[in-house]
Amino acid sequence: MTASLDRDQIIKSFDSGASDYVDKPIDREVTLARLRNQMLIKQARRELLRSEQRYTLAVRGTNDGMWDWDLSTGDLFLSSRWRTMVGINSSQWQPRGAQWMDLIHDEDRPRVIADLEAHLIGETEHFETELRMRDLQNNYRWMLCRGWAVRDVNGNASRIAGSVTDITEGKVADALTGLPNRNLFRDRVARGVEQYKRHPARRFAVIYMDIDQFKLINDHYGHDVGDKFLVQVANRLESAIRKGDAVIARLGGDEFAVLLENIRVASDVASVAERLHHQVYQPMVIGDREVLTRRSMGIVFVKDQNPKYVELLSSELLLSQADTAMDEAKKQSDRAYAFFNNDMMRETASRLELGSNLRHAITRNQMHVVYQPLVSIADQHTIGFEALLRLKHPNHGMISSATFIPIAESNGMIIELGTWVTQQACIQASEWVRKFGTQVSISVNVSTKQLAGVGFIDLIRDTLRLTKLPPACLKKLEVTESLLMQNPDETIKLLSALREQGITIGIDDFGTGYSSLAYLHQMPLDILKVDRSFVMEIETSAKQTAIVRSIIALARSLGLATVAEGAETIGQLSILAELGVDFVQGYYLSASVTADLAGQMV
Repeated sequence: MTASLDRDQIIKSFDSGASDYVDKPIDREVTLARLRNQMLIKQARRELLRSEQRYTLAVRGTNDGMWDWDLSTGDLFLSSRWRTMVGINSSQWQPRGAQWMDLIHDEDRPRVIADLEAHLIGETEHFETELRMRDLQNNYRWMLCRGWAVRDVNGNASRIAGSVTDITEGKVADALTGLPNRNLFRDRVARGVEQYKRHPARRFAVIYMDIDQFKLINDHYGHDVGDKFLVQVANRLESAIRKGDAVIARLGGDEFAVLLENIRVASDVASVAERLHHQVYQPMVIGDREVLTRRSMGIVFVKDQNPKYVELLSSELLLSQADTAMDEAKKQSDRAYAFFNNDMMRETASRLELGSNLRHAITRNQMHVVYQPLVSIADQHTIGFEALLRLKHPNHGMISSATFIPIAESNGMIIELGTWVTQQACIQASEWVRKFGTQVSISVNVSTKQLAGVGFIDLIRDTLRLTKLPPACLKKLEVTESLLMQNPDETIKLLSALREQGITIGIDDFGTGYSSLAYLHQMPLDILKVDRSFVMEIETSAKQTAIVRSIIALARSLGLATVAEGAETIGQLSILAELGVDFVQGYYLSASVTADLAGQMV
């Protein structure tokens, strides 16, 4: 605000105090101007002081840390709040220029620099980025950093100022359970790895766990009950371990992890795993429901290792190895946990090699399609074939799809492989139609990611059009039972659209997953396929025979044809015929054959 000055008052005041200068000529206008400037300067200084006081109070009252960086001189101002966030006071550290970036996590620093440069050259209106900043205890905290550049008349940035906000809680805490999340857990494991590399005596362990069949809880009771269940799991895990001894985190979904530090021997880790299992295995009461589940755990115990392994050690590797051990634990019935060992390490290396090979298998002509005959049990006639994918590995020979399909599912190759086998099967069936003058049905298995992917219906339509194969020949798209139940409403719409094209839909591996009968009768299905795990024991197990009989009865009530896979003996075949199965597959009748042999059978 500019003060209002009275000209006569200023002159009068000057005259009364200027007796010593009466003999000197006075330029009243110049003097008046000087006085006016002096008063304006004093007024401006008072306003600036008040402004600085307001700024100081504002900075003290905010949770944000303020910073101001003079790009021309390198001078850097960091507010006391900024320093408090990282636990460093002015006497400990006086950075200049970009030295403050030394506190940024190595993984984040290149991105932060790129974002800052983009703003300084005018590509972005303001500078904003998230980063991890190290404190005095070598812990990393998540910060939201903002800034705006001051530019000269030519648009060049001469200065940039802004703020940092501590967002650690939102970035590293799981919103549902309050436990540390995957980001924080990964950072803590990485710190454990760094300490172990410097001091090998500081052994530690990572436990990776999930709840077996948690999806059934969500599907049966609803997601609200599922969320309450997960909160109870988190509480029980915390009660089983003293916080000073471990870091317990929720990685996402029903996956949890524990980091155990300063562990001496493997038996100590096993004791913790037993304690965790005991806590979670006890029934949990949610409202008026009692829920009982089993937890599978994979453990990696980091102890004395060869130098090459230690060099490769990382948080990502340890979580991957613990996940592999957890998968092994799921196969066990006597124990809820498994330690990662050398055999698993070799298997992991083999899976990585196979996954890499899959990316080039089609272009290298290593993929092959074989055909499993589908036989009518009434007259033993072959009525069609199921197209099965095989990989001819240059070092390991022919590999079954049961080995490489799960790998393709995990590394994203399944869509490309599924598209290729569908096209190859339709081309072959079209050739048989032209060569023999008769329609030959062909069945193709469909993966979860294929069916859920964009453009699957267009793929089927275009393939049939280009190969000139009658839709009736693509007799069956086989979809697993678990896939049908993942998103039943959307699945019904998609399968209905496929069926409108004249394609028969079959449900594969029935009885091994979880089907809701409320949805099953709404599904546009034509065939129900009995899994081989039931067929292989029907000669010796009355229970398995009863299960197969029930599945066949269910299929009949829904108007579905039945296929039994895995018939390997005459006894199995006889029982299946007696139970009323329509079609069979299995080695007793025929193994999978090449396209040429399948043509002879046609």
